[in-house]
Amino acid sequence: MAEEELTAEAKKQRRKRERAAAKDAALGVEKFTVEVAGVFKADLKRLMKQHGFNNQQEVYQNLLRNVIAADFETAAQMLKCVTTPFVVTEKVSQLIKAAGMKSLEDEPSEPDDEIYKPG
Repeated sequence: MAEEELTAEAKKQRRKRERAAAKDAALGVEKFTVEVAGVFKADLKRLMKQHGFNNQQEVYQNLLRNVIAADFETAAQMLKCVTTPFVVTEKVSQLIKAAGMKSLEDEPSEPDDEIYKPG
């Protein structure tokens, strides 16, 4: 779209985005997306409230700074994967079972396969 075809508001918003991008570039700010499982949302909100954080970005930045500043052993301990207990619901269990049974129906089994079909 040519510059003259833009509305005054569109031009204003474009200038605003350009200024923000220039400011971020000058400060060395880069954006990247952090995707986490939804099951952590409640725990993250609780953690933020307990420790006085107002936004998730602040939590992530503090965690990164702390890990980066830590010595090797401490960082290794901080980065160690801790398994979160989870429960497979009946609905999910039924979906897994149905998918497995469909797979058995779709693909013929090998002669030496042992297949147990629950009653």
